[in-house]
Amino acid sequence: MHVGFHRARGRVWSVVPVAVSALLLTAVTPAVAATQENWTGNSPVFHTTHGSAAAVSIAGANDGKALKLTLQANPTAGPGGGSEISTDAATYRYGTYGTRMRMADCSGQNRVGVVTGTFTYSTNHADVNGNGLPDNDEIDVEVLCAQPYVLWLTIWTDYRESDGAVRKISRVINMRTGKVLANCYSYVLSITQCQPAQAGENNPAGVTPIPDFDAGKQFRTYMFDWQPNRITFWGFDNSGRKNVLWDYAGPSSRIPSKAGLFMQNVWHTNDWPPMDGPGTNRPTAAVPAYIDTTFVP
Repeated sequence: MHVGFHRARGRVWSVVPVAVSALLLTAVTPAVAATQENWTGNSPVFHTTHGSAAAVSIAGANDGKALKLTLQANPTAGPGGGSEISTDAATYRYGTYGTRMRMADCSGQNRVGVVTGTFTYSTNHADVNGNGLPDNDEIDVEVLCAQPYVLWLTIWTDYRESDGAVRKISRVINMRTGKVLANCYSYVLSITQCQPAQAGENNPAGVTPIPDFDAGKQFRTYMFDWQPNRITFWGFDNSGRKNVLWDYAGPSSRIPSKAGLFMQNVWHTNDWPPMDGPGTNRPTAAVPAYIDTTFVP
């Protein structure tokens, strides 16, 4: 399967305040602080970089309110045609990140190509690691709207847009069955042209299944802890128990090292199909995603 280029690189960020509340820091675990957003005032942390973002009341949010990111009908392909928020001038490096959100729901549309993501992203693409490719330090949790029960987790260190050369590793998980569909380190934008797994790159072998998992219909929490020699992704099952999705402890050269922005977005892809067949049609109706709570180091 060909996984197309899926983020605008080297973009000049346009920063416009989003309507959000003052920040209330609440301990979640000893190592994590939750930035609880009531989405009613100005936030010193998150701002719109493009698209539409508005505070709304919605069932399922912890406080009944969430930030609505809207992908408009008939959008242009690529993140620039979608809706996105980002941390402002502040950048973050090692620590725990996450979002409680309801990803885009494309019910009633015919296998449309819509991506919802929460991720870190460095805008400095100098070749600091000296491998001949522009650095692209990025950690992603993403869902394709046509297959809302599958999570895509990706760790990037390099990307060259001209020919699609990359250094990245992706894990793809069917959350309803707990089965890992792919765990692939690649030099090209592909989920089939994989390098042999190295020690620490493919753990655990499976995850706790959540039979009713649907990222577009449920608010769920997506977390990852980023350290120099390890990245651990997790969520929670329906009983609130921690569900480790990927405990990546492969070569440290395959782990991002640059500080970056923390972002959430929803956008149209025309060249990244899901694992179960074609699913990249242009959405003909507006598609929203909702952000309830964010977690930053």
